[in-house]
Amino acid sequence: MSLRLLGIAACLVACGCASTQLNYNTVDLASSLNSLTKRQIFFNLAQALTDPEFVPSQVTISVGTAQTLNSVAPSIAAPLGNPVLTTTRVGSTGGVGAAADFVSTAIGSVTPTLGVQFVDTWNQSWTISPINSSTQVRRLRALYQYATGTLSRRDRTVDLTLDEAEKQFLCEYPIQGLAVAPHSDNLVFKIEGCPNNNTRESEARIVHADPTFVQGAGCVICIDDLNAKQLRPHVNANLKYHFMRRQKTGDMVGVGSYGSIDFYVCDSSDGNCPRVVGQAPFDGHKAFSDFILFVYEAALVATSGGSGRGSGGSFVYSIR
Repeated sequence: MSLRLLGIAACLVACGCASTQLNYNTVDLASSLNSLTKRQIFFNLAQALTDPEFVPSQVTISVGTAQTLNSVAPSIAAPLGNPVLTTTRVGSTGGVGAAADFVSTAIGSVTPTLGVQFVDTWNQSWTISPINSSTQVRRLRALYQYATGTLSRRDRTVDLTLDEAEKQFLCEYPIQGLAVAPHSDNLVFKIEGCPNNNTRESEARIVHADPTFVQGAGCVICIDDLNAKQLRPHVNANLKYHFMRRQKTGDMVGVGSYGSIDFYVCDSSDGNCPRVVGQAPFDGHKAFSDFILFVYEAALVATSGGSGRGSGGSFVYSIR
């Protein structure tokens, strides 16, 4: 009975350990999302600064799975017959001129045994969706170049003014749109003065935009009044131009690095930090936090059927 109780107790302990381990693995998996996101963002920021042919490498993380298995395999060995064994041996010994007989008796008992085998396995995995749509990648490229001040221009040694940067970003950021059809639900508007890569002349561009992506706090390109006679798109005020810097000057602080490249932002809106012409003071920490959310927004695609947003295909990255 005591052996059986011991086995039951071991199983209960294992079940409790499994629950605790599962909770720990789940929290650990969830806490890694932020670091995974920042790491690939820092990689792309570094590429935007160093690679003239920069094309972002980005994945979206959709589903996380944490699995834990604890098992106990107790084994009990007990004698089925008489647990007491008696062995008797009769013999004689003889020496020079003498002889003697003896009887030897040995009594032994078979002892029951208990064995317990513990198994502890766990698995953590993320399901990630690689971004390979050209329009998604163009949106991300424009975002990273806007954040690092590397938007294309004739003289790369001279930074764009805020008005110039916002104008160019409006032209280069392809807003999410539904399929263009004779009776599409897209908003249609024109952006004037977009630069042309092969001439010094500018051109106008017609934009078809899903209304879902130009409203609310998360819009990258926003339109305040959808019912206005003339739609006026503008860059979200929380998306700051050239807020990310490679060199620490004034009141700037480090927020991360990739390889040999360190990244700095202004510590507060009251700090002495470099800004482009026409730009008001801002908090670099908030600008970076908002930028991460804008990356999430740019990775989404417009979908029909009322769902509004989607992210594409996926595959599983697993750690055991």
